[in-house]
Amino acid sequence: MKIITCLPEREGWHLREGMPIQVGIKSGSTPFSGPHLHRTMAEYFYLLAGEISLRVDRQEIIVRKGDLVVVEPGEAHEVLSASPDARLLLLMPPFVAGDKEELEEPERQKGKVKRQK
Repeated sequence: MKIITCLPEREGWHLREGMPIQVGIKSGSTPFSGPHLHRTMAEYFYLLAGEISLRVDRQEIIVRKGDLVVVEPGEAHEVLSASPDARLLLLMPPFVAGDKEELEEPERQKGKVKRQK
């Protein structure tokens, strides 16, 4: 058993390599990564507080407290903006090393790869 207390109060990734799921918390007061996609992993965005603007492929959506967005593998996505009080829970099961591909801004819609992480 693993218990992480007060998770929504802690920024960053809390479960990663070697675990069956990645769990992260982001706030609206810190930068989000640029446009990227995951080749095999789905990414789940659950908004605990505030509001974010999210682009998934060519669609821009407003995500509000209580909304869950599932980004499927291969869908380019990025957080465009976030309210200062935003608290975002990120889940990515299962972890796959080298799965993330960051995209060049002008080439984001074409799915061209910038580099791998």
